[in-house]
Amino acid sequence: MQANFNSNSPMRRLVLVLAFVGCESNEARQPAPPPAPPDTTDATSQSSRPAPRNSGRQTFACGEEIVSDEGIGALRIGATVNSVRQKCDVVRDTTVMGAEGMPARKLTVAFSRDTVEAEIVDDRVWRIGVRSPRLRTADSPGVGTKKARLLQLRSPRLMTGEGQLFVASPAHCGMSFRLANVGPDALRGNLDRIGLARLPESTVVSEVLIFGCRLGTGTANRGG
Repeated sequence: MQANFNSNSPMRRLVLVLAFVGCESNEARQPAPPPAPPDTTDATSQSSRPAPRNSGRQTFACGEEIVSDEGIGALRIGATVNSVRQKCDVVRDTTVMGAEGMPARKLTVAFSRDTVEAEIVDDRVWRIGVRSPRLRTADSPGVGTKKARLLQLRSPRLMTGEGQLFVASPAHCGMSFRLANVGPDALRGNLDRIGLARLPESTVVSEVLIFGCRLGTGTANRGG
């Protein structure tokens, strides 16, 4: 007997319903597409965000860059080498020939304006040499200062050592100023203000030596 599958028969309608339900069931079993990633773009674009600190440039954390009787910033007379390394940028640690041909250990320490050299004795900073005109004392004297300005210091006096001439003053109890362009007869003159005044007008400071007030100005002429 042949079943009647005309469009109006109940059997035809049942088959159509089952077929439709089966299609929906297959679609339900298909895995859902993964959700779109969340939009994390905010109002501030990457190009306008501030760059991370220290990106592409060296920073200097050695403290205030003023030459004083006890040092420069965290580079202080008497400080240990480890302390200096922790607080400052040490770019070189070497041993060179010092005074009287003796070996001397020296650290080169970088500041934002220039570098300075610290002489080490018994693993501590013993003396600091400043040869840059960019680093100066609070009252201005430094490398490049001329004789006329040195004469304005309180009770300036000349000191000698290893064929070099220095100026010291009670106004700066922990430092001395090495002189250049002093002329051939400078070491044979007076060592007071008069002797300083007699030096050539071209006389200038070539280096500032820091040794600390506790050592006294009597050590100012120790060369290195």
